[in-house]
Amino acid sequence: MEHPTLSSQMLVADLLAASPLATGALIELRVDCVGCSMTKFCTLEEMCRQYELEVETVMQHITERLESHASH
Repeated sequence: MEHPTLSSQMLVADLLAASPLATGALIELRVDCVGCSMTKFCTLEEMCRQYELEVETVMQHITERLESHASH
């Protein structure tokens, strides 16, 4: 399964729609975005700012999670 190309301007809703496996990564990061109605308006960068997370670290975590699942 191919995973989406991440960018800081990607909407959280688009990430979740493109790769449902990203849900697990967001849960691991302890963000409340999964199931939130604002995901269709909120970018990864805005989410990181809200939760005081580094956007590059978050994108790397999501990518690693997706690649880990793809290798199994």
